[in-house]
Amino acid sequence: MSNLELIKIVLLGRGGMGIVTACEIIAEAAYLSGNFIDVHAYPSFGAERRGAPVQAYVKLSRYEKIYDRAQIENPDILIVFDDSVLTQEDVGSLEDRGIFIVNSDKNPEYFVEKFNLSSNTRVIVANISNLALEKNLTIDGNPVINTPILGLLSKALPELQLKDLKEVVLNKMGEQLGNLNFDLIEQGFKMAKLL
Repeated sequence: MSNLELIKIVLLGRGGMGIVTACEIIAEAAYLSGNFIDVHAYPSFGAERRGAPVQAYVKLSRYEKIYDRAQIENPDILIVFDDSVLTQEDVGSLEDRGIFIVNSDKNPEYFVEKFNLSSNTRVIVANISNLALEKNLTIDGNPVINTPILGLLSKALPELQLKDLKEVVLNKMGEQLGNLNFDLIEQGFKMAKLL
């Protein structure tokens, strides 16, 4: 990833999972890192309701301004909040040598076999839902995974440093809630299973 001029990220999940917030945090932390001169973060909604499939996009540019706000067709990084929305088409759109990040209790080999992933694809899996439930980070009983999953992204993309994620999360959420969320980002970073 460090040689790409423009890093394209797609986040997949369901309405109410905090995908839009996650994409904003990624963009802000990436810009704050000083490794990117321009960043864009934007959602794509179908039916705007809790539980409906949602996509969000992040573009991180190392050298040039980003003028294109089109939907990302072939991401370098695919982050899946809920694997029940995942299709072969989604996975097949991932660039060669891409990074596939998924919140799941399954092991990385499961996704390699099910979606026939290339050996060039880095697969990162962690059960972020369970982590959020254990730490009581929930809304209406549903696990909040949008911040903890960013630990997996930081593991895969070293330019997106934990210290920058922490600063953005604390600014967005305040000290108490921000520290709880950042603690889970760190735990996600540590528990990520890589293939």
